[in-house]
Amino acid sequence: MRKLHETLVRLGAVKLAEFLGEHTVSLLELLDMRQLQATRLSELILAQTGPEDLLLDASRRREIITALNSDDADRLCRLIGITPTPDAWQALYRQSFPKGSVTANALFAFFGFSPQAIDEQESATRPIVIVEPRYGLFPHQVKASRDCLDILSPPDRPRVLLHMPTGAGKTRTAMNVLSHFFRDKLDDSSLVVWLAHSEELCEQAAEEFEKAWQYLGNRPVNVYRAFSQNRPDYEAIRGGLLVAGLQLLFSLSHTEQSTFLRLAQRVTIVVMDEAHQAIAPTYRHLLDLLTVRPTTALLGLSATPGRSLLDGHQDMELAQFFKRQKVTLQVPGYTNPILYLQAEGYIAQVAYEYIPYQPGQDIALTQIEMQRLQTELDLPQSAILRLGQDQKRNFLIITRLMEEARSGCKIIVFACSVEHAHILAGILAAKGLKAAAITSRTNPARRRQVIADYRQPLGCQILCNYGVLTQGFDAPMTKCALIARPTQSVVLYSQMVGRAARGPKAGGNTQCKIITVVDQLPGFRSVAEAFEYFEEIWQ
Repeated sequence: MRKLHETLVRLGAVKLAEFLGEHTVSLLELLDMRQLQATRLSELILAQTGPEDLLLDASRRREIITALNSDDADRLCRLIGITPTPDAWQALYRQSFPKGSVTANALFAFFGFSPQAIDEQESATRPIVIVEPRYGLFPHQVKASRDCLDILSPPDRPRVLLHMPTGAGKTRTAMNVLSHFFRDKLDDSSLVVWLAHSEELCEQAAEEFEKAWQYLGNRPVNVYRAFSQNRPDYEAIRGGLLVAGLQLLFSLSHTEQSTFLRLAQRVTIVVMDEAHQAIAPTYRHLLDLLTVRPTTALLGLSATPGRSLLDGHQDMELAQFFKRQKVTLQVPGYTNPILYLQAEGYIAQVAYEYIPYQPGQDIALTQIEMQRLQTELDLPQSAILRLGQDQKRNFLIITRLMEEARSGCKIIVFACSVEHAHILAGILAAKGLKAAAITSRTNPARRRQVIADYRQPLGCQILCNYGVLTQGFDAPMTKCALIARPTQSVVLYSQMVGRAARGPKAGGNTQCKIITVVDQLPGFRSVAEAFEYFEEIWQ
C-alpha cells in the first residue's frame, strides 16, 4: 500500500483536503490542525476511505492516476493490458475498473494491496455485469464487419470492397472479419493472404492481426511475413496468415511459378489493402492467380473506391471487379457517414485553408503536358517538379510552416519531389525546428527511426515526405497537413487529408487543419464530398 500512499502525497495538501471533504476539514480547523502536511493527510484518507473504495471511485481514481509519473503510468497500462495511446494517462482515464474485475484487481496489485473478497450477499446485488471486449469495435464497425461476412460467406466467388474513410478503422474491422473465419470457418490448413504495397502497411497488418488474435482467437495461428527483407519458405507454408508485399509476391508469380501456383491452391481468403489499385495490370494479375479457385473470397479495403477524377472507365472496371458489392458505413439520421464520424469524435473536424500563389510563366503547363493531363491519372510530374523548385513558392510554404509550428502541433508535409522534401526539412531544421524528411529513397531503417521519432510527443514536429506516407501511415497526434504538391487525383487528395483527420476516439484530435498550396481540386472542399465521389459507379 506504500505505492498508493506515495502517489497520494504527490497530489499535495490542497487536493488531499478536498478528498477528505469539507466536514473533516472543518473539524481539523476546529482542532487547529489545518497545517497538516500531505503525508499525514494521505494517512488520514487511507484510514477514512480505505484503498479499495478510493481507487474504485472514478473521479478520485482519475486524480490519483494524474499523479503517476510517466514510467509508472506506462507500467500500469502494461499490467492491465491496454495500449498507452495517445498517452498512458489518457488510456488509463478511459479504462473502466468494475469491482471484482481483472482490471480492478490488477490496479490494486499495482498500488500494493489485495482486494477484499466479494461475499455472496454483495454479489447478489450485481445481477448485470457489462463485460468490455479487449479488441472491440465501435458500433459502425460492427455493422460493417457483419455486412462483409454476409457477402463473403456464399461459395460462388465471393468478393466485396469495404469502403470506410481514413481513421474509421478499416484494418481493425477487417481483422475482426478474418478472426471470425479463422475461428469458425477455417481449419489449420487454410491460408489467408493479406496484400499491401509498402513495408509500413504490411508490418502494420501483421502486428494488428497478432494483437487481435490474442483476444479473439481459439487456437494457434501462424503469421508469415513476406516483405522487405523477410522471405519465408513458401513450400513450407500450410495454413495461417501470409502478409505479403504486392511487388514481392508478383515477382514470385513469375520467377517461381510452380511454387506460387501451389501456394495459390491453398488460399481461402485474400485481403487487399488500398484496393482501389486492384485493377492495375500488375495487381490484377496477382489477384486473379490467388483467387483462381471459385470459392476463394476477396476482401478489398479502401477509403476511396475509385481510381481517378478523370477516368470513369477505370472506376467502372474496379466496381465490376468486386461484382459491384461494396460495404459502406450507413448511419441512420446522417446523409453522409463522415458527418456522423466527425460528430461522434472518430474523425476530426477539418478546417481547410489555402495559400494563394500565382506561379510564373515558367511554371505553366506546356502544350504536351496539357495533352498528357487529359489521359493520365494526375498532373505530369515534370510540372510538379518545377513547382518544387520555385523559390517564391517555397518561401511561402516555409513561412506558413513556421507559423503553424508555434502552436506545438505535429505537422506532416506532402512535398512535390524527393529533393523538395529535403529542401523544406533542411531549411526548417536550420531555423531551429525539429523537422525531418523521408522519401521512397530513404533507407528503410532510417525511415522507421524518423517515423518513430515523429510519433513521440517531444520528437520530430514537422515531417516532410514524398511518396511514402499517403497510405496507411498511423500517427494520430498529427494535427496539420500541408499539401504542397498539386493533384487532380481525388484518391491521393483524400489519402493526404486522412493523415491528419484522426479524431479523439481514434487517439487523434478534435480538430485538424488542411493547408493546400495552389489548390488543384475545385469542388472538393470537405472529406465528406470526396468520400461520396465514386458512389454512383457502384449502384
